[in-house]
Amino acid sequence: MGADQSKKQKPTLAEMRYKIERPPPRKNKVRVSKTDPPRDEEMLDVSMVQSPSCSYMEGSVDSGVSAMDAHSEGDPGEPGPSTSVCPVKSTSYESALARPLCVERVSHFLTRRERILLEHSWKKCKKTGSEHVGSKIFLMVLTAQPDIKPIFGLEKIPQGRLKYDPRFRQHAQVFTRSFEYVIKNIEFPEKIEQHFESLGRRHVAFQGRGFDPIYWETFAECMTQAAVEWEAHKQRLTLSAWRTLVSNIITFMRRGFDEENGKRKYG
Repeated sequence: MGADQSKKQKPTLAEMRYKIERPPPRKNKVRVSKTDPPRDEEMLDVSMVQSPSCSYMEGSVDSGVSAMDAHSEGDPGEPGPSTSVCPVKSTSYESALARPLCVERVSHFLTRRERILLEHSWKKCKKTGSEHVGSKIFLMVLTAQPDIKPIFGLEKIPQGRLKYDPRFRQHAQVFTRSFEYVIKNIEFPEKIEQHFESLGRRHVAFQGRGFDPIYWETFAECMTQAAVEWEAHKQRLTLSAWRTLVSNIITFMRRGFDEENGKRKYG
């Protein structure tokens, strides 16, 4: 009897004075290992196991990890929840460099095939003398629309002497450089659009010399006809690509012209 009483823990002075009860032992403990004896570092609180903030990713060191970061540790072939990612087959550094970026670009007014055809056509044209392309187009414009000559100060130059006049050559170079610019920036539709809108704005200054917006159609017809001739009427798809390009060039120039004209008229 005395031995049993000695085994019982004696109440402390605080418990006797203030009647403080001992806290009950913690019951919400689960064993991690079934074979080893239980230790404090191997016990997990049940509430932590059932907590939604900790159950989304096992072994996470930061509960603030985003869904994308969590996904990068898992299967790379499946997108994470509520995310839009590119499907990948490997997470290595080399394969990441080789993968194209998922960047949405502005839609091009030319198809990929048309751009390739135009590049090849221009290379072929350069072999036969691209410096003559501008002269050919400008001469066709002045022949089809003779009343344009005064705009460029060429009204007194005989038709047979036009190609030798310095002013004619200067304006002819504009056509050549324009095509060179297009081919150089064929993959950048925004640059092409801005370039020809700017060129269209500059034509507003020619209105005082008699420039009429109906001349845009003459420019388009002559530029297209020049492409038909240097392609020798053979490549139907290439000619269609040139027509599409010229149509868009004139659209951009007309837009720039109209915008600048409206600013000058209405402020």
